[in-house]
Amino acid sequence: MPRIRILLVAAIAMLALAVAGSQASTKVTTLAGTVGPGFTINLTQNGHSVKNKTLKAGTYTIKVNDKASIHNFHLFGPGVSKKTGVGFKGKATWTVKFKTGSYTYRCDIHFMLGMIGHFKVK
Repeated sequence: MPRIRILLVAAIAMLALAVAGSQASTKVTTLAGTVGPGFTINLTQNGHSVKNKTLKAGTYTIKVNDKASIHNFHLFGPGVSKKTGVGFKGKATWTVKFKTGSYTYRCDIHFMLGMIGHFKVK
């Protein structure tokens, strides 16, 4: 009888550790993208620009606020290509998985006017 209890306690402990480990690996970070209303484009994390910064690889939620129908917000890099349409004005939410590499966000129409940013993922 004592053996069965020991095995049962060990099995419950292993199950609890497995559940805790799976919950810890599902953390999602949120980034905020804004384009317009003028000739501006930004991508931030907790209110701080990610332009020329390095982020950790993983799953992110991107909340885009496209404030101008003459721009779009285009995010691209290894395995990622998401964008709002030129003519679209509103909000969009994307879930992306960033891998190691370089990423760009820009307005496809006006990136030559400085509406562009880059960041790295490691």
